[in-house]
Amino acid sequence: MSIEIETERLVLKNYCKTDLDNLHKLKSDKLVWKYSTKQVVNNIEQTRNCLLTILKNYDKDKFDFQALFIKDNLEYIGEAGILSLKQNYRAVIGYNIISEYWNNGYATEITNALIKYLFEKIKVERIEALSVEENKASRRVLQKSGFKNEGLLRNFAYIDSRYLNVCYYGMIKSDYNKNS
Repeated sequence: MSIEIETERLVLKNYCKTDLDNLHKLKSDKLVWKYSTKQVVNNIEQTRNCLLTILKNYDKDKFDFQALFIKDNLEYIGEAGILSLKQNYRAVIGYNIISEYWNNGYATEITNALIKYLFEKIKVERIEALSVEENKASRRVLQKSGFKNEGLLRNFAYIDSRYLNVCYYGMIKSDYNKNS
């Protein structure tokens, strides 16, 4: 699936084959994956496989992460996107920002843009997102963007020999209409 979203400072667009080094910088950033349900990659081949999977998903008109760039200089800072869309009424979104770009408001900015796109263009009724319970910064992004914490998925993920609790966030169209 191909969408392109621009905000005041960011551009979100599909990955392409030339993004291997960009994606590897993200996938090998240990801080990014410390609070994730995914693991850090150990080599460029693992990243190449990730990129090929993403590109195949695009070819099949499936949603997946997209590359996120600073608009002014097209510097790659991470990824975000619509991860699934169920019968045009329920969507799941996500984001991963390279650690050197944290605390600049980028995650909140792209999250708000995805919310607007999904409610106003796609006309979904509900948007969902997950965050590892320990990831306070990501949970704050979701709360600032208007999501409600709807529950805790206990021992939802098993990463690095430990179980992780995951917070389940949701927003429905009436929540968005109140905030916009």
